Amino acid sequence: MLAEAAKAKKLGTIPSDDARSFWNDALVAFEHGGGECVAGTQAKDEPRASEGIREVQKGISRLASAVALIRGDLEGR
Repeated sequence: MLAEAAKAKKLGTIPSDDARSFWNDALVAFEHGGGECVAGTQAKDEPRASEGIREVQKGISRLASAVALIRGDLEGR
């Protein structure tokens, strides 16, 4: 997940400010949440790993919003 988030940061410009904001929020949540999940798992720190998972889930929601906005932009809404 962390490698994919890093690759996604290198993609071209997102068409709208709103979509870009959700996209960036998603990438930050994936990077930070993924890192916390890994660190928590390695340290056998269940609350830290769980918090990382919750942050990744928040990122998934943000990504879905970004995709919906991008789709709307492409369809001319």
